[in-house]
Amino acid sequence: MYAQVVVLTYQPPDIDSYTYEIPKNLEKEIKIGQLVEIPFGKRNPLGVVLSLGSHPHESEDQILNQVEDDTKKIVIKEISSVVLNQPLLLPYQVELLKWMSFYYLTPMVNCIEAMLPVAALNAKRLMTNAEKIQNNINRSSLDVSQSLILVPTINQIPETLAKFPKAKNYALYHNELKNSEKFSTWLKILSGKCDYIFGSRSAIFTPSPNLKEIIIYDEHDSAYKDERSPYFDTLTIAQKLSEVTSAQIKIVDASPKISTYFDLKNHIKMQKFDIQTKIINMADEKLRGNFSPISSFLQNQLNKNQNALLFLNKKKESGSMYCKSCKFNDYFEKQPESCPKCKSQDIYFNVLNVDSLALDVKKILKRSAFSVQRSADIKTATVFYSPKIKKYDLAAYIQPDSLLNRADFASPEILFSQIISLKKILKDDGTLIIQTYNPDDETLKSAALNNYQKFYENQIEMRRSLSYPPFALLIKITVRGKNREKVEKLAHATFSFLNSTIEQYNPLRSEASNLTINLLGPFEPVFFSKIVKFNIIIKYKLGSYNLAEREKAIQKLSPILKEVDKNVQITVEPASLN
Repeated sequence: MYAQVVVLTYQPPDIDSYTYEIPKNLEKEIKIGQLVEIPFGKRNPLGVVLSLGSHPHESEDQILNQVEDDTKKIVIKEISSVVLNQPLLLPYQVELLKWMSFYYLTPMVNCIEAMLPVAALNAKRLMTNAEKIQNNINRSSLDVSQSLILVPTINQIPETLAKFPKAKNYALYHNELKNSEKFSTWLKILSGKCDYIFGSRSAIFTPSPNLKEIIIYDEHDSAYKDERSPYFDTLTIAQKLSEVTSAQIKIVDASPKISTYFDLKNHIKMQKFDIQTKIINMADEKLRGNFSPISSFLQNQLNKNQNALLFLNKKKESGSMYCKSCKFNDYFEKQPESCPKCKSQDIYFNVLNVDSLALDVKKILKRSAFSVQRSADIKTATVFYSPKIKKYDLAAYIQPDSLLNRADFASPEILFSQIISLKKILKDDGTLIIQTYNPDDETLKSAALNNYQKFYENQIEMRRSLSYPPFALLIKITVRGKNREKVEKLAHATFSFLNSTIEQYNPLRSEASNLTINLLGPFEPVFFSKIVKFNIIIKYKLGSYNLAEREKAIQKLSPILKEVDKNVQITVEPASLN
């Protein structure tokens, strides 16, 4: 008997699994999804059994872990021992693991390390506790229906847990747990002893033997996109889980992503927050001589309201440039010498950050006769992830134009969701102020009126015309490094290879399939970074955005993408172009 094993240690990226012989004394013990100890070079790492076969060539994805003896005969190494008798992965998870490697064009070891909580644990320690763990699992019942509840960050778990009063026997699973805590929680879920699992992104991989539903709160949040290989998207994983387990997907979101609403509209519960909202034209403020980042109207409101929030969507110390000649407004890392649009040097440049904004607010409140009673919190996006959301009387979005001016298909939906999130943290009788140089922008007006349908209709037409999701599958190829010359050279070489290969790959261009592929780039992201980075975007046009169609696109592109330089990063379904 032979087993295909995913080895949990560093290995060549083009090898997914290795073949090991099962010794006679272990033939009745070895199971798919089981954690085993194997010899690997001079090491003895852990591995997960992927498949079994009576002959090495019958195993799936055959790659031999072979050595030569003194007679030059090929010898396949044997599995050393079984770490735990109980498989750590259920059959549907093994299927998911293989699929992830295919879909995200990623080595299987990366996928399993994203999935399992045991990669960093000591094998001997696990073996010591194996009997106790096994007894706990054997005494369990697997008849309980299980619900998986996901939130963007762990700070949101308590308030979400409160929405499920029937959840008496639940488990919490997230990456802030210690390795030992994650492992024990994993085993509890695997045993079927809990009917609710609450967690962040990583909880999507927990082993639920009787999974009935997956509920995702605020699915639009970028926290659901993993920033490490395999760069998976939580909703896509949920869709695959739904396919292999028949679990129902439910989404609770006041501002769902455009592609999510397009594909899963009937699975979404929309929330509404009817908050009084006022849009302020900051260009008019400048014409009246107010060059402060705080409009006159907002200044008056700060002096009237006891509890105010100023929201600044900014992470870098860049500045805002305003051209007095052509009224152009944009954001730059450093102050430009002249307006890039009309070349006028009659510009105003304001370096706005949390500290400088705080000074402006302090001056305003100091002038107020009620300054003792007044206060204003100045926050970035972290305000949306506080353990206990504070309810404000007044909130102001200080500079939404940085998102409006960003050339990225995802920017409008990010802006829309931020405005809705600000409404969430206001009291029912609270007021939201949006300060902008683009008061007629449709995204801002739709968000102000809480009109998601209008926003969606505008965005879906734009995306259709430009072939962005849900009308195309995007794949981002990123080349990064410290040496600009080398990075740029590799980026252009990668683009040339893709362009020429795609042109020659006739099945992708056949009239019968009616499929088209477009390349964008290579280009540098708009975000300032010390690391040189160039992106290339592949847009694969789709007839439908369902998972099956996206899988077909990956199947077509896979032979090409496997030939690109191994030093580049491949991200399927990137959250943005940057």
